[in-house]
Amino acid sequence: MKLNTDMQVVKITVYLWEIPPSEKPGMLVPARIYASAAILGAMDRGVFDQVTNVACLPGIHRYALCMPDGHWGYGFPIGGVAAFNPEDGVISPGGVGYDINCGMRLIRTDLSLAEVQPKLELLMTELFRRVPAGVGSRGFVNLSRRDFRDVMRQGASWCIANGYGWEEDLERIEERGCLEGADPTHVTDYAIERGINQLGTLGSGNHYLEIQVLSDKGIYDRATAAAMGLTGRDQVVVMVHCGSRGFGHQVASDYLKVFERPCADTASSSRISSSPVRRFALRKGRTILAR
Repeated sequence: MKLNTDMQVVKITVYLWEIPPSEKPGMLVPARIYASAAILGAMDRGVFDQVTNVACLPGIHRYALCMPDGHWGYGFPIGGVAAFNPEDGVISPGGVGYDINCGMRLIRTDLSLAEVQPKLELLMTELFRRVPAGVGSRGFVNLSRRDFRDVMRQGASWCIANGYGWEEDLERIEERGCLEGADPTHVTDYAIERGINQLGTLGSGNHYLEIQVLSDKGIYDRATAAAMGLTGRDQVVVMVHCGSRGFGHQVASDYLKVFERPCADTASSSRISSSPVRRFALRKGRTILAR
């Protein structure tokens, strides 16, 4: 199989591939890519270069990972995932790109394709009508600055308390939808100004809200899928890829500038491509976690 890299790529399973640490000086762990052979063959050279760069970062845990949507990013590849030890690991405000406030969520339904297909056009029209999307779009949630700071502190709990979700949603979201220690005092007034009218909006570019169908063949890990209520059998799900929007973009921009400044402990500062990183243990590293 022809790949866009000279590095050795070892097949682990049909959908999992590994680049050993011996393939690049400084790699601390293997790099793993989740993809079919066809998807792997179509990935650009940057994916292989960047995921192995991530494997060189201090404190990385087990593997540097790349998902099937992998393509060239800022430091990580788009689709890159890694976990770092908070004692000796690193953090960045822009590992993949302008990551802050950007994320993905899969919403499960109990509907089948056969039930949804006759009303699909009506459903899509209603989604376009109800979900503001694109550059400059404004949300339907009117917030004061105090309200917006509460959103930053409380996360998904604020949405549920104000009628935009269900209590059981928290059990299905990492950290129950809010990282402990969030501190809005680390967010600039300009970031608040850019984001205060965008709660509930989708974004532009490669961000999307899709109605998807989960077939039996589309399940990679059946035990995990079953725990999440994902059964296959043409089950309809909704996938949301929200953007950073003006708020997240500005927070990232503000802290990229902070991280670019010289660090007294040069061993605690490093770079992956165009993305600076800092040790968790440093004050600036803790600040970006609280933002």
